[in-house]
This record gives sequence, C-alpha cells and structure tokens, in this order.
Amino acid sequence: MGEKGAGRVVYFVSIPPTDSDRLSTMLGYALASASMGLDVVLFYALDGALTLKKAVFEGLKPEIKAKFSQCLKAGCRVLLCSSAAEQYGIGKEDVVEGVEIADIETFYDYAAGADVVMGW
Repeated sequence: MGEKGAGRVVYFVSIPPTDSDRLSTMLGYALASASMGLDVVLFYALDGALTLKKAVFEGLKPEIKAKFSQCLKAGCRVLLCSSAAEQYGIGKEDVVEGVEIADIETFYDYAAGADVVMGW
C-alpha cells in the first residue's frame, strides 16, 4: 500500500450528526486518504445514517459540510446503509446529493477488498 494510488480504505461511519468533532476528524482522515491516491469508501450506518438526511445535513456546522463536499469532489464514494435508511424513514429523495443507498452486502464486498477498514 506504499505506492500512491494503490489500496482502498473503507470507513464504517456510525457517528451521530450531533458529534461534530468526531465527524470532522473522520472526514479529515477520509480526505487525507483520498489525497494519497487511495480508493475511499464511506459507509454510513446506524446513527450515522441521519447525517446524510438533507434536513439534518443542512443543520451541520459549515466546516463539516465543506469537508463532506471536498470528499465527494476528491472521488470518495459515500454510501448510506439501506437498512438504516429504512429504520429512520430516509427515502431516496431525502438523501444528500452524491450519496448512494446500498445494502450491507455492498459494505462487506468493499471491506473484503480493502487494505484498511476503520470504524467510526
């Protein structure tokens, strides 16, 4: 994984939207991974799913929204767990632009091929 552009990092994100410090740190790590040329996947599940709901996302600190936008621009893939979306009543129309809804099997597939999996 020492070569630029080689490797994948998968983040399992369960941080609730109220935990701004941890969200900001995690997004900073994701940006660092992307800047190293790594393939970055952010899989939001459990309480983290709420972060990707438009109405909630709009209320986040500007710093967090900016880092999230930078992650998307850097090519990070952002996935919302379909089970968590269903649990919280988050429909496709409620999700922040650039986010895909995916099942847990998709997470497992990405994680199985990752060099690093981080839980947040």
